[in-house]
Amino acid sequence: MKYLIDTSALVRMLRRQVDQTWHEQVTHGVVAICDPVLTEALTIARATEYERVRADLLAAYPWVPVPDRAWEIVHSVQARLAAKSQHNGLSVADHLVLATALHHRLTILHEDADFSTAAAIVSDIQEQRILAGSIDT
Repeated sequence: MKYLIDTSALVRMLRRQVDQTWHEQVTHGVVAICDPVLTEALTIARATEYERVRADLLAAYPWVPVPDRAWEIVHSVQARLAAKSQHNGLSVADHLVLATALHHRLTILHEDADFSTAAAIVSDIQEQRILAGSIDT
């Protein structure tokens, strides 16, 4: 695995708004998913399709766990962002995705400017916009 997908990228994947190369990366198991993204994605699933959508996502994307020390990582990152007055852009789910990516040393695959802002301040964060046009391999 190399990438951890964020909901902003997952929605574009599901709508087929991304380059075919990303779909190939998913097929090859290079793009993982975590519980915050899975939870956000399932909030838009119809009740009658909930279990099927969940199973489909877990079949398509390797699952990585949110680390036990996620909140410690969140607090550290948020403090570093606050030092630059950039602490209010990421949602709680985004912070958990970020903590999971940092813990597992994965690049966050997204289409959310707040991840780019965070990465500019916190050098440990690796991020890739899904609509950027090129894949870092």
